[in-house]
Amino acid sequence: MGRQVPAVERALEILELLADRTPELLGLSEIARTLAMNKASCHATLTLLADRNYLIRHADKTYSLGPGMLPIANSFLHDQNALPFARVEMTKLGRELNLDCVASSVVGSEIVILAHTPSPGSFGINMRVGSRFPLVPPIGTVFLAWASRDRVEHWLASVQVTPAKRARYLDALAVVRERGYSVAIGKAVGENPGGASDADDYLLFELRETQRLPVAHIAAPVFDPEGTVRLALTVVAFRDQLTSQEIPVVMKRLTAATTRVTRATWGVTPGTPDGAPIPVPGQRMDALDGSYANISGEENG
Repeated sequence: MGRQVPAVERALEILELLADRTPELLGLSEIARTLAMNKASCHATLTLLADRNYLIRHADKTYSLGPGMLPIANSFLHDQNALPFARVEMTKLGRELNLDCVASSVVGSEIVILAHTPSPGSFGINMRVGSRFPLVPPIGTVFLAWASRDRVEHWLASVQVTPAKRARYLDALAVVRERGYSVAIGKAVGENPGGASDADDYLLFELRETQRLPVAHIAAPVFDPEGTVRLALTVVAFRDQLTSQEIPVVMKRLTAATTRVTRATWGVTPGTPDGAPIPVPGQRMDALDGSYANISGEENG
């Protein structure tokens, strides 16, 4: 960890707290108590942030984030040139599928939520723009399925896994790459709000015609001109379990949307004439560099 700067840390903690508690307004006492911060230091920091328009000080002496945050956020989003095209498709997906849609990207070792469009019948899922999640197995397969060997190895090394788990994660990447989308199995809304299931049940399943599945989310990639995943569009907030016939219907609409965003931003989809080859069913990406192996271990070119 780098050298700590207490004044900067105090300011960042205050900004992060107010962002997490939006739209709630917090006063000096509550902010200082929540952050275990000296009241005088907290007041001085709040005053400076308000003077610079990073905070708004309301008449009742509470605080909220201010307009000074916007140029900083927009500077980051300016480099996300696929996002405006993605927002258009996300809005359409929300209307047509009656599902919330989320756009996310990888920044460093985290997945960052860049946009969230609620569906007409949205029940208010907690998916705040700017939220960050660790990019660790089994999370993030839609970003890693088309990645380089080094990047995948780094992803696998972020947690301790047994050889069996490692093979399973590699199988998951092959499945996502083959299908062109990822599916996370969890509990249907109202049955268990706890989210996606354990890693062992993540992604790897066979679809039987009569089977109903508690889908947590379905995600598909948007590619850049180098064939790297720049964004993922994810549909969430499934209200009921889906049959194996219903999942491809959602998938087809979602991947059509991500393909349009890819093409609109001069992206290249791997597996197309301008992209890299994709594995055939039953192969695992052991090498992750264009060479694959069957589950039995025999290599293919």
